[in-house]
Amino acid sequence: MNGTVLGKRYELLEVVGDGGMATVYKARCRMLDRIVAVKILKPEYSRDQSFVEKFRTEATAAARLSHPNIVNIYDVGQEDDIYYIVMEYVEGRTLKDIISEEGPLPVGKAVDIAIMICDGIHQAHQKGIIHRDIKPANILVTSNGMVKVADFGIAQAISKKTITFGENVIGSVHYISPEQAKGEPLTPATDIYSLGCVLFEMLTGQIPFDAESPITVALKHIHDELVSPSSLNPEITPSLEAIIYRAMDKVPARRFKTAEDMRNALLHLGRGQEGYGPGRHRHDRTIVMPAVSGEGGEEPLGKKKVRPYRLAIVLIAVLGLLSGVWVVLGDGLFGRDIEVPNLQGKTLKEADYLLSQSKLGSEVKHEFSDEFAKNTVIRQSPIAGTKVKQGRRVTMYLSQGPELVVVPRVEGRQLADAEIMLGNKDLSANVEEEYDDKYAAGFVISQEPGAGKKIEKGGSVNLLVSKGPQPEKVSMPDLVGLNLDEAHRKAEEKKLVLDESGRKDSTEYYANQIISQDPESGVMVDEGSTVKVVVSKGPGPVAQTVSLPIDIPADRDVYKVQVILRDSRGNQEIYNEMHPGGDNFSLGITYLGRAKAEVKLNGKPYRSFDL
Repeated sequence: MNGTVLGKRYELLEVVGDGGMATVYKARCRMLDRIVAVKILKPEYSRDQSFVEKFRTEATAAARLSHPNIVNIYDVGQEDDIYYIVMEYVEGRTLKDIISEEGPLPVGKAVDIAIMICDGIHQAHQKGIIHRDIKPANILVTSNGMVKVADFGIAQAISKKTITFGENVIGSVHYISPEQAKGEPLTPATDIYSLGCVLFEMLTGQIPFDAESPITVALKHIHDELVSPSSLNPEITPSLEAIIYRAMDKVPARRFKTAEDMRNALLHLGRGQEGYGPGRHRHDRTIVMPAVSGEGGEEPLGKKKVRPYRLAIVLIAVLGLLSGVWVVLGDGLFGRDIEVPNLQGKTLKEADYLLSQSKLGSEVKHEFSDEFAKNTVIRQSPIAGTKVKQGRRVTMYLSQGPELVVVPRVEGRQLADAEIMLGNKDLSANVEEEYDDKYAAGFVISQEPGAGKKIEKGGSVNLLVSKGPQPEKVSMPDLVGLNLDEAHRKAEEKKLVLDESGRKDSTEYYANQIISQDPESGVMVDEGSTVKVVVSKGPGPVAQTVSLPIDIPADRDVYKVQVILRDSRGNQEIYNEMHPGGDNFSLGITYLGRAKAEVKLNGKPYRSFDL
């Protein structure tokens, strides 16, 4: 379908993705001169009218979402039996590809990605939209680390069909929630479960449950206990493991109440909070104390009975010791809680000062930004207002200013090819045309900025495009009153194109005669120009009679008087006689439709009359 234009607006350039339900094309929006992604439903779904209606409704609802961590939907359309969604085009890789190539991911990277997914789906949940198909293949990660959740519209529509585990949805079953597998009503908790599966896979490089049959995988989500993530990756802390367990609880009510709650739990990992009681799971870590042997062959500690009064004394001593430590160290025992200041929009110097005042550390990462000036903070992690321990490092994402791209050389190329080359660089074209003897029509004569120059991503390049050699000028002939065949012949003689723009009833012209023309006769136009004509449908003119007064000058003895009548019948000479100079007479004329009478004396034009 490359080269196809949908909705007279979206030109398909190349296939960039192919899934079970749809094919994704990189495309150019001709109206806004920008690169977009167009997702086209596969024929088996396009033929299912009930699915198509649900797809339209859900995709339109998803188009209301606008968030940095969601792939924005711009348009939903149909052309014949093709149904499509127009979305934001994201340069980057799917999380599935990243896990396949790099997994398991570093803990910090996996947590950062999960936080941004939480932000995206929380925004959707607040709008009453549940994704229902959160999986790594539906998560896009840009080159600068921005995470975007995709496929809200299609995911919701497909989930409302009868659930089948055919080859088209095998991938999704590895992230399906127990209630979704059982066909029960869904809530935002189902997205939280799927996100727990994604976090498990990022950290371990493995999916939580697997089997040869999709049905068996779904049953494992319903019944089987989760393998301890930390047994697969020792870098996973008890706090992080507890978050995974809570997100993937079989009972929806025991999961995080909102995606925002899960996001906050991930942000607060530095506090050592468990977030979820690991005692619920059989995979909890147990500290095993070695046996202690005493003098005189005493029994091992594990078998020795402890008398109640001795236990009370020990407890009192421990409590006293802890109380003393608390009095001396106060908050310093675990670190004082600090509220993270708002760094967004601040310069690096200003942000460092605010963090030092709050006794917090800093880490700087860089991103391109069209919105924030160079060397100012775009965003931060943890976000402003979050409570963290003193000394915690705050990551600042510093603007590098707008991303610059190198302008490609398009001079000498056809305009369509030039626009694709510019679109691939996220650049648009401003086109002006002029006649040129060197370049054929449709080829680029020159460009500004020139090839190799760097400009802002999303900027435009001025293109001067050839209209071909300058055509010869001709005088537009008078076609009014001619029949259609005569008008075509006359136009061809002048190397013009006749365009029949309409037909009208007329009582002035017979059927197939020209009523009007644009441009009018006598206008100088280029060879190859189009003249639009309106043709009569009839019934034709009614005869009318008029008396034409003719006054002959007296400066000669005799004159030859001719009268030429032009009406709906064409041109005809209706009078040709000799008259003495100074003679005056009237001539009765009968004509049809719009008419003109021209009087000639001795063969030269003398007077004309519009009748």
